[in-house]
Amino acid sequence: MLPHNKKLLIYIAVLFIILYSIITVSFYYILKNIAINQNEKKLHNILLYEQAQKNYIDKYQKKYIYYLQSKNALPKDFFDPVLMSATFITRQTLEEYNKLRKQENLPLIKYKIASDNPRNPINKADEFELKILDKFNKKEIDIFSKKMKINGKDYIYYAIPVVPNNKTCMKCHSDPNLAPKDLIKKYGDKAGFHEKIGHIRALLSLTLPLEEEYALIKKISMIFNIILLGLFIFTYIIIYLIILKLDKKDKQIIESSYIDELTQIFNRKKFNTDIKNNIKNSDTQTPYLMLIDIDHFKKINDTHGHPVGDYVLEQLSKLISDNIRSNDKFYRIGGEEFAIISNQKSNEDEMKFAEKIKKIIENYNFEKAGDITISIGFTKYQPNESYHKWYKRADEALYEAKKTRNTIVEK
Repeated sequence: MLPHNKKLLIYIAVLFIILYSIITVSFYYILKNIAINQNEKKLHNILLYEQAQKNYIDKYQKKYIYYLQSKNALPKDFFDPVLMSATFITRQTLEEYNKLRKQENLPLIKYKIASDNPRNPINKADEFELKILDKFNKKEIDIFSKKMKINGKDYIYYAIPVVPNNKTCMKCHSDPNLAPKDLIKKYGDKAGFHEKIGHIRALLSLTLPLEEEYALIKKISMIFNIILLGLFIFTYIIIYLIILKLDKKDKQIIESSYIDELTQIFNRKKFNTDIKNNIKNSDTQTPYLMLIDIDHFKKINDTHGHPVGDYVLEQLSKLISDNIRSNDKFYRIGGEEFAIISNQKSNEDEMKFAEKIKKIIENYNFEKAGDITISIGFTKYQPNESYHKWYKRADEALYEAKKTRNTIVEK
């Protein structure tokens, strides 16, 4: 394959690798973000449901209990968290929810009500949660979401504020003297009191492991990567076949530009390229340059006409082409001047080769032109010399041979 086409294929392969890497990595992170967003929505919906349940307890359940107390159906100091503590009811609901998730082999969700003034110590907000609560109270944020690592595993943490304290809340969260005695007996009169209307005393948070989602993402990404890789390989093969076809045409065009139209052997353009290449490869082989000139060719043209001259050039080219080795290069470099670049072990071998060529031409009957002879000059390439100097020495050898005609001169 031609060098520029090889480079093009390499560039395309590198481009495909870069594109494949960018697309696969981007697709993976897009899926991760989608998974996180979906989990945030899922957790938000769960928390909204729990908030709705708390609102129901505050608006209806507690109100009805207070009604029963006003009718003396229940003691005025009655308090039971099972009926009246939204925090307790919400936590128990989430525990039941996790039991159902466990039965379905789903990851468990960690739930917490984090308060800055809790009655139950398990609801005490840590430093991290207190900062979030402060932002909720300052109206800086409405929700809080963060991806975090716990014991080396990824989790999504999601929190929303509880409804700000209202008048209903004040019965149990303002002055301890106003609170039901049963509540005081259960929790004491220190924690959970002296709050103000409008204060957000707690947040509802859920923490969900992302391991299951990430496993699914990896599976989807792997399928996508395989399909994408197959698509890139298929596309590259198509491009490769197209370039291969174009390369073949390019070679034909290049080769045709290197062929002499009359004799169908290599021309001067090809000679100029190859003589340089032989110099580059001179460390591994010993190149010889042989120049050949047809004796009295002008006389042939003048006597028999140019068609006969062309016939001589064609026949001579065929004779020499048929009697050189496959790795020898044969060129027409001028009107009646030819060149052979060959690799020989010694000057004696090159001389034998030249004599063989000279004898073949001398013994051949060129019907339309009679007997033809040739003059030959050859020389061995000397290390580190330029191709101009090499060619000049061969040309000088040919010049000396042409003085006597039908002669071989070595320089």
